[in-house]
Amino acid sequence: MSHFGSGVAPRRESGAGFVMQFVTTPIARAVLGPHMADVALMEEFLRGSDLDWTLMRIPYVVDRPLTGRYRTAYGRNLRGALRISRADAAHLMLALVGWPEAVRQTVTVAY
Repeated sequence: MSHFGSGVAPRRESGAGFVMQFVTTPIARAVLGPHMADVALMEEFLRGSDLDWTLMRIPYVVDRPLTGRYRTAYGRNLRGALRISRADAAHLMLALVGWPEAVRQTVTVAY
């Protein structure tokens, strides 16, 4: 069984910078521990399935207008991924539906 099987999110993910690894993630684990464990289990379930899936990881969501300008990363975190507007998150979510390269991928988005 992988480390996800225990319901514990991984300690280090590709693309995580110093602040994310040693400040943001430990704080999030302390505050959202059970939720993060549930998300890790959900991701493990999808990866082990035969479904066509795309996981979209988003940081703190803010109420701002659509810009269409954001950064994305496949299969890793983004350094400095602090926020994204609801409109830009929805914009990417709809775009991913038509991107074959996004199938069975984790996509991180942020400004």
